[in-house]
Amino acid sequence: MSKNTQNKHDSEVVDAEVPQEEVVATTEDVVATTEDVVASTEDVVASTEDVVASTEDVVATTEDAVSESKEKQSKTAKASPSKGKAAKGKASKDDAPAPNKNNDAQFDQEIESAGSGASLTFPMQCSALRINGHVVLNGRPCKIVAMTTSKTGKHGHAKVSLTGIDIFTGRKIEDMSPSTHNMDVPNIKREEFTLLDVDNDGEFLSLVTPEGDTKDDVKVPEGELGEKMLEDFREGKDLLVTVITSMDEEAAISYKEAPKNKD
Repeated sequence: MSKNTQNKHDSEVVDAEVPQEEVVATTEDVVATTEDVVASTEDVVASTEDVVASTEDVVATTEDAVSESKEKQSKTAKASPSKGKAAKGKASKDDAPAPNKNNDAQFDQEIESAGSGASLTFPMQCSALRINGHVVLNGRPCKIVAMTTSKTGKHGHAKVSLTGIDIFTGRKIEDMSPSTHNMDVPNIKREEFTLLDVDNDGEFLSLVTPEGDTKDDVKVPEGELGEKMLEDFREGKDLLVTVITSMDEEAAISYKEAPKNKD
């Protein structure tokens, strides 16, 4: 082989080796990049594990709190069983539906000792109302003085015509309702107080409650009742005044002389 031919062959070998070095360098770069990606992934996995651990701690703390709360409730229930029974009994009494008697005389609707949380009215089917009972007509508590029922039509219900007297104003009110519909019946509280005094204007009564407290917001009744009450009081008589309360209104409706104590 001639010298020129040998030199040409060596040159071709060198040229062939250069691309291989570039490939090796590129491969090393890829490997380095892959290692960086793997390291980043490991960091993400570590962070995720920390979050999971924190979440498990929160869950455990919550479970402990719930368990402690249940234990306290159980201890409280065991410590006061009678109180719980009393509360249940009270709830059943308040939630009981109003009685509906179908006899000739409407049952007594006046609530003698209605509590502060008592409802102002309760529903009753119109056909169950009776004369001398009570009903709400045009938004007013009334005593029923007349009732008439029309015959049932072909395509409707029998209708009841009601006439009532406002228990506070004495005004006559009339209304009509289908016999099967519910109407509001007022809760009426009736109490008796001792008459202590009358203000200088003769307008308001000063009453004494059964508990010994004074009540000064009840007006002297209008008309003959009020005049007679003031006259008897000024004569030195001990009087007991009956006051009714209904639908956030109250009024003195009657009075009587208090029984004298026997020595």
